[in-house]
Amino acid sequence: MTAPVAGIALAVVITGLALSTFLTRTSFLLVGQRLRLSHRVELALRYAPVCTLAAIIVPNIFLHDSSFDFSPLNPRLIGALIAALWLCWSRNIVGCLASGMLAYTLARLYL
Repeated sequence: MTAPVAGIALAVVITGLALSTFLTRTSFLLVGQRLRLSHRVELALRYAPVCTLAAIIVPNIFLHDSSFDFSPLNPRLIGALIAALWLCWSRNIVGCLASGMLAYTLARLYL
């Protein structure tokens, strides 16, 4: 087991993390005027948040107790499908969350 970081080492770690976060987040603001991305790259970057969200959510839907569950009776899958259908139909985020959670809860209780 490793010992906790304390004293000067802790201050160095916190300062290093703060500096690296500051530099990576402000680099685009500082270089933004001089560096122009191509039209294709800008179009591709529009899909980055959706891809990130899918990469986080999809494993959580199908992975249950360290085994994959692709059955149609999977409550998480039912909730995700109902939420997706609601969002495609109405474009209402609050309704999407409510319908998905309601479908998940009912499926979990009764299946």
